[in-house]
Amino acid sequence: MSKVKKSFLPILLAIAMVSMGFSQNAAVAQTNDEMEVLTGSAAQEFVDVTLNAVQEGEIENIADASTYDLEGSVVYTVGGGVTVVTLPVQGEYAIISNVTVFIDEHNNVLQSNEMLVSQNDEGNFKVETYLDGSLLKSVDTDLAYMDDEELLSENTVDPSEVEVMGVGAVAACIGAVLGVGSAASYLIAVGCGGSCVAPTAVTAPICAACIGGFAVVGGAGVTAVVNCFNFL
Repeated sequence: MSKVKKSFLPILLAIAMVSMGFSQNAAVAQTNDEMEVLTGSAAQEFVDVTLNAVQEGEIENIADASTYDLEGSVVYTVGGGVTVVTLPVQGEYAIISNVTVFIDEHNNVLQSNEMLVSQNDEGNFKVETYLDGSLLKSVDTDLAYMDDEELLSENTVDPSEVEVMGVGAVAACIGAVLGVGSAASYLIAVGCGGSCVAPTAVTAPICAACIGGFAVVGGAGVTAVVNCFNFL
């Protein structure tokens, strides 16, 4: 497999996360330090709340619930009594597709985001993002479609390639923390920078959601990634 193909997964991840929007209904977390991954019965409770909301029509989902990868679900808190549930979407969609739901302390759905990656008529990856069932963006990445096995092959950033300051330094730091490629880490730095440089009560949950997917996948805390923005 060529080195160019190996870099496609983080590029798609970055494009999808940058394209995804988050409304102020979810803006209740005060700091990124409040993010905590839930496991076991605590996590299952919120997965069940999500599935029930889909069945009852409280969530306007685009991908059918039968495509949800329940075993691959990730549940985490973002502060202010808000819990986030991310369910991978399988079937006709590429492996990074998912539905993410924000739930309050009373188990009410605040917001749902859906990111669906598929093949378009030109044979490229198409990234579609939805907010509460409404299409936000549909992007032709100009990247030739490939199967999930190829997407999972990725070269990570070389930790020695670090600039002193600036976006390049932020990107190198993010790449080292998350173990993703240079293109992905650069796009994360640019795409998440606005909400992560100086998080506020409004921007903190947006920052957590923007970085959270990468941090959970990479096994790193959101705070560690946020600290990378100190290089700006």
